[in-house]
Amino acid sequence: MKDAEQILSWSDDIYRFVMQVMDYMKQPRDYGNGELLNMVEIHTIVMIARSPGICISDIAKQWNRTLGAASRNVDRLQAKGYVEKKKTENNGKTIHLYVTEQGRCLAEQHHRNDLEIARELFNQISEKHSLQEIEVFHAVLGTLHTLYENKDHT
Repeated sequence: MKDAEQILSWSDDIYRFVMQVMDYMKQPRDYGNGELLNMVEIHTIVMIARSPGICISDIAKQWNRTLGAASRNVDRLQAKGYVEKKKTENNGKTIHLYVTEQGRCLAEQHHRNDLEIARELFNQISEKHSLQEIEVFHAVLGTLHTLYENKDHT
């Protein structure tokens, strides 16, 4: 087993990577329609497009956010014309989310862009790492996700 200093160094690498990704996610971008959105916004649109009728609580759970934060995000997307809310006929409290035509087009464009970026990223990574190494890395990420999902790490 590696010594504690080596493990701590690896942890620092992970933290730096997470911070880079967080900064990247916060940066507003034009995803193909001339309007700036951050990654949480665009991926929320994609989530709603893939799961028509999804509830805000499901989005909050998926993004590991409070219901209030997810609601504010959906409200912004609704104000921009990407999402619409519909109340259930039998239960006026339950709100289901759907993308508008504008939201659907943007979600499809973003999916095409994501595929292109994923291919490019995979090609760059595979120049330095074997498929087996990439699969092991993916498995380790899955383990980290599970550990952090089930525990409070400070």
